[in-house]
Amino acid sequence: MEMVNVVVKQGALRSLPSFIGEIITNLSYGQSVEVAQKTNGWARVRVVRTGQTGWMHGSALSQRPVTLKSGSLKAGHSATGDELALAGKGFNREVEQQFKAKNPGIDFAWVNTMENFTISDREMQLFLQEGQVTPRGGQS
Repeated sequence: MEMVNVVVKQGALRSLPSFIGEIITNLSYGQSVEVAQKTNGWARVRVVRTGQTGWMHGSALSQRPVTLKSGSLKAGHSATGDELALAGKGFNREVEQQFKAKNPGIDFAWVNTMENFTISDREMQLFLQEGQVTPRGGQS
């Protein structure tokens, strides 16, 4: 089996290869997993430490070794999954400032408010069930 590491701050181990699949547990940056299967950008993995199995999106995994350092001035800083997604789309603090400068009449108050909304995995699952939304591959 291929050994890989979690390379996001918090990676969801899901019941299905889908972002709307139920979260079994969350794995932390640096945790090792064994890949048993790959399909459509997802990997079926087994957590080395606990033996739990589930699906993780390939963007949260890497073959590169992960070194965790504590108390070192040379310790690296990592980006959150959201920051990586935005950076991949070319969005960063500088782009945001340029957009605001070109569009001074736009009110971002509601955008800022929405960014602070937190929805639990259980609330999301209930919402999806009520709306009869199912991911490809079966029931969540």
